[in-house]
Amino acid sequence: MTDHSVASDSRQRLLDTAQALFHERGYRAVTMHDIARALGIRQASLYYHVPDGKEQLFVEVARRNFEQHRTGLQAALDQAGDDLESQLRAAAAWFCTRPSMNLLGMMHADMPALSADNHRTLNGLAAYCLFEPIAAVFAEAIARGEIRAMAPDLLAGSFLALMDGVSYSSEHQPGTPPRHIMAEGIISLVLDGLRPRDEREH
Repeated sequence: MTDHSVASDSRQRLLDTAQALFHERGYRAVTMHDIARALGIRQASLYYHVPDGKEQLFVEVARRNFEQHRTGLQAALDQAGDDLESQLRAAAAWFCTRPSMNLLGMMHADMPALSADNHRTLNGLAAYCLFEPIAAVFAEAIARGEIRAMAPDLLAGSFLALMDGVSYSSEHQPGTPPRHIMAEGIISLVLDGLRPRDEREH
């Protein structure tokens, strides 16, 4: 194995370990010492990979995570049918295969602890990688007359929050139904609402 391969493997292991800790405890609660201990290395060795410390590491972890979601989510949508229900099912199936992002926790607890530049960068990445593909799905459905006109960004944000809640519940609340069952309920809620069908028809 080349030195480059060793360095690449070490970096991936660092990112994977840091991601697991940030996900479990949140950005503020994790220290570089925690990460070094989980890796079985000296804390000083971490700075070879991230000279600027914990914030740089968190940004790299979040960037990688967002970009992986964009690639997988877009691929799922591209393979779905042309109707909204098929596209939402494809998006839900993708999210059900991934660990929860705890997106709301990240937005409200983790990102405000970052510098203004990094906060802005990650907000932009979240919009590009998660919100924009789903908002486009809703906008296209509105243009087709498939659903009534509403703000696509609002619909996308609501759908993503519900999907993130499904993932989080399945990981942290024993006894919850399987993810795909909860996702089916959410898609039904989004498309059909809560009122009985006979009331919606009047």
